[in-house]
Amino acid sequence: MLKFFVKLEWSKLLDYLSENVVSDFVKQEVKQLLPNFDFEKACILQAQTSYLWNLIEKGERLDLVPLKSLKFLFLKAQKRSVFLPLELIQIKQWFTVLKRLSSILNNSPFSRLVEVYQGVMELEQQVLDRVLDYERKEIKDKASYQLYVIRKKIREALDLLYGKLDKLREHFFKKGYLQENLYTQKEGRYVLPVKVEFKNKVKGIFHGLSSSGATAFIEPVSIIGLSNELETLRHQEQREELKILKEVSQELFLKKDLFFELENLYLEFEVAWGKVNLGRAYRGIFPDLKPQGSLKVWQGIHPFLLLNQAKEKQVKAIRNDFFLEKGLLITGPNLGGKTVSLKTIGLICLMAQTGFLIPAERAEIPVFDKVFADIGDDQDIFQGESSFSSHLRGLKEILDQADSQTLVLLDEPGRGTDPEKGMALIAAVLEELLNRGVKVVVTTHSQFLKTLGLKIEGLKVATMEYNLQTKEPTYRLVYDVYGDSLAFELAKKIGIPERILDRAFEYLQNKEYWEWYKLWEKEFDRVKKLRESLEYKEKELEQRELQLNHKKEELEKHYAKQLELKFKEWERDFKKLIGKLSEKGIGKKGGAKEFEKFVAKVLKESHQEETIQEGDYVLIKGFNQKGKVIKIRDNLAEVLCGALRLEIPLERLSKVSLETHKLKSDYSQGFLSRPSTSPTSKENRRSVNLLGLTVDEALEAVEKELNRSFLEGVVEVYLVHGHGSGRLREAIQKHLKDHPLVKEFRFAEQSKGGTGVTVVFLEKNY
Repeated sequence: MLKFFVKLEWSKLLDYLSENVVSDFVKQEVKQLLPNFDFEKACILQAQTSYLWNLIEKGERLDLVPLKSLKFLFLKAQKRSVFLPLELIQIKQWFTVLKRLSSILNNSPFSRLVEVYQGVMELEQQVLDRVLDYERKEIKDKASYQLYVIRKKIREALDLLYGKLDKLREHFFKKGYLQENLYTQKEGRYVLPVKVEFKNKVKGIFHGLSSSGATAFIEPVSIIGLSNELETLRHQEQREELKILKEVSQELFLKKDLFFELENLYLEFEVAWGKVNLGRAYRGIFPDLKPQGSLKVWQGIHPFLLLNQAKEKQVKAIRNDFFLEKGLLITGPNLGGKTVSLKTIGLICLMAQTGFLIPAERAEIPVFDKVFADIGDDQDIFQGESSFSSHLRGLKEILDQADSQTLVLLDEPGRGTDPEKGMALIAAVLEELLNRGVKVVVTTHSQFLKTLGLKIEGLKVATMEYNLQTKEPTYRLVYDVYGDSLAFELAKKIGIPERILDRAFEYLQNKEYWEWYKLWEKEFDRVKKLRESLEYKEKELEQRELQLNHKKEELEKHYAKQLELKFKEWERDFKKLIGKLSEKGIGKKGGAKEFEKFVAKVLKESHQEETIQEGDYVLIKGFNQKGKVIKIRDNLAEVLCGALRLEIPLERLSKVSLETHKLKSDYSQGFLSRPSTSPTSKENRRSVNLLGLTVDEALEAVEKELNRSFLEGVVEVYLVHGHGSGRLREAIQKHLKDHPLVKEFRFAEQSKGGTGVTVVFLEKNY
């Protein structure tokens, strides 16, 4: 099926993916990545990508660094039976990256990666850290006692040698024998740059002339013994280093299999990370995967259109809904987008079942066992093959392998031969595929195939829309409508002479299917009028909704005003009752009776005839809070109010509908609270500026605002904490993590502050 993936530009998708990973060995593997066709594996791949997507959306930083392939490092080391210090440092980089990742990948789809890392992590401290100096990129002096002694002797020998060289340099330079006041090295031996005319004045070993011939390089006789001693020590150092490296290498070779598995698991991780980065570039979504069934994609688009649009700032690409139950026949004009729609369906399916995010608003996608695509021309001039015969070979392969778990995409099949016979053959192939339960999408210009499409069971039709007024395609896919190829319109637009078009029209009038074209025009006008009528009714409904909302607001204001007047009346009556009891000196027993009469009066005036039952939505009197009745026992009701469960006497509850607007309450010092109207739609979002506050001050302000917003029915709170060191942001998000009023939280969109603002979504208060 590899050639079919090429037609769907799978390799180009992998090129985009390779740009979003960092390690060279991962980039190479990505270029060889094949689509997945197993349902269980598809779910695992999606779970991996989804886990990393959620981590990044919550603000977790997953900045990866390039790593060298462990398999490559082990292969090179095995050839020489030892790792070099630089290779050991590259292995150390693996430990550094995995140590940071292990804390966030525990209990995740990548938990096996953490387990394997833990199986080799002891080598980091016990082996690598013990022998390597990472800054100097060499073996430590104290890697062994013998190496420590040798290097100490080397330093002492060098100090003595440099001392003698400095004296000789000063002596011969003052006499004018040297070209420059310095010494240098030739073939590992220290030499003086002597002017060639004075080379016999300096006793020693001659090591050659400069390129100009003006300078002779001479090793003074007095340092020859020291240089020989230093060279011997260097050989001893190399032998000891090799001994240490062999010991370290043997310990690593013993766990070679674990290191190889570690690379394979990390490869999966970085590929999933790359998919997330690519998905963020086109703001993709995770589709709902299923083993079989209809394909449904809402507002889908080809990912390359979005990626190119972002790079080249092209005109906004058009999104379409793609629905496929059994078969779909797409018609429409040339350059109208039929082939792009075909490729979009195929590539989105391959992406979905291989763990990619897909560019759509929502999607339900079955995982296919096979995907075939016949797009373009496979003609092979070296085999003497025609265009039609190459298409026939493709159809033969499809017929041999396609079953109920197969997706087949055919772009204008049957071309390259007699139109009627070619289309009749394609109609028979379509019928056979649909009978097997194969999902088929076909594009065509053939009027013959459009007509036969009406008779083929399970084959639905759609067209790429064309604006007859502007003579331009809209690139929108319209279902249950046949489209015309509009060959004459396109020819006129390109500049074909009018007289040729007129002559072609005369030929066309003599054809039988001209009547079909007239019928199509009539049907198109009918659909257009129907759409205009629906748009008009939609606007009417929107206007009516606005009027009803306005009326609803007026009624709510009236209700709130009347309720406020009633509260004032009850408050006055209560004050009169207090005064009456005080004036008449009524005792405790009589006062209780008078108070019972007052309460009975208030309850009678506020009583609603509806009986409160479990599951009803109610208003808690005196608090103006809505909740849901969970349980009723005796005369008490258990009410769920947001995240709180309260036991309230039934007489303090009044039944309300779910749609009833919430009332806000401003609590005062007096006996009764003064109600006010509920928050408007704009007030359903609050913003708190925490810039400049300490952590304690900020957390106190956050807690107050969350409580107040919850009681007032606000659902979104924007906490503006800025970027800074990140300490305030971390403290706030830690405080929010287990907060009972918080439903979820995340960083704001880039245009609204990005990681400098945390958006909190509160539990609903009803």
